[in-house]
Amino acid sequence: YDLIWRRFTACQMAQAIFNSITIDIEARNYSFRATGQILKFDGFLKVYPIKYDETQLPPLEKEEVLEFLKLSPQQHFTQPPPRYTEATIIKALESEGIGRPSTYAPIISTIQERNYIEKDEKRYFRPTEIGLVVNDLLVEHFPKIVDIKFTANMEEGLDKIAQGQRDWTRLIEEFYIPFSQNLEQKYQEVSKKEFTEKPTKKTCPKCGAPLLIRLGKFGRFYACSKYPKCKYTESLPENILGIKCPKCKEGEIVEKRTKRNKLFYGCNRFPKCDYALWD
Repeated sequence: YDLIWRRFTACQMAQAIFNSITIDIEARNYSFRATGQILKFDGFLKVYPIKYDETQLPPLEKEEVLEFLKLSPQQHFTQPPPRYTEATIIKALESEGIGRPSTYAPIISTIQERNYIEKDEKRYFRPTEIGLVVNDLLVEHFPKIVDIKFTANMEEGLDKIAQGQRDWTRLIEEFYIPFSQNLEQKYQEVSKKEFTEKPTKKTCPKCGAPLLIRLGKFGRFYACSKYPKCKYTESLPENILGIKCPKCKEGEIVEKRTKRNKLFYGCNRFPKCDYALWD
């Protein structure tokens, strides 16, 4: 109850105010900067305290000559921005004007179901191999469609249609006519095999045709080039664990994934051997 009361009350209170100070110091050919902040007004922090740092800087005047006391060399490395979580990716969509509250959940679920992204052990999203391929393909051949401003402008146009401020046929024509023409052109120019197939020197043990390395929804694997006449597939060496199948004693245990991208281990002689082990 105390937490609920404090949170509700804080939402109705004024913002906290901090005084931020930045001091630039010139020393011949070098520049140094000191920053600090002090709390000026508590605001909502009075009832809902959160962690913050206060750094008090000494009072200085412009062009004041400072006395050199000590130089402490320090090395700092720029850190990459953290990967997205479900919460931060929604916040990013909101800030860019992409989607609406009713579409945030379908957007996130769709890119996960298509295996464009996956969660790591810390629950952060990371792109999969097929996600990177799809992204590169879209950026190269459909740059206007995947541009953030285009998506935001389209959302704004749809809002105006809902409010009766714009004719829907005009908006659809402006989008669909150039898009359909470009799409038809790309069907002729771009081959799916460029991104999803790679020739190898191996041959299919079932029909003797060359084996290809194909990129599927859950990663790369060996597949017969005569597909769909021959449906032979084989795991890549990095997916083979080097453990004999305890059921048939002939096959080896390999990493596999279900249609929902859940990892499990099974015999590479499937369907002759149906041994499977879940993590």
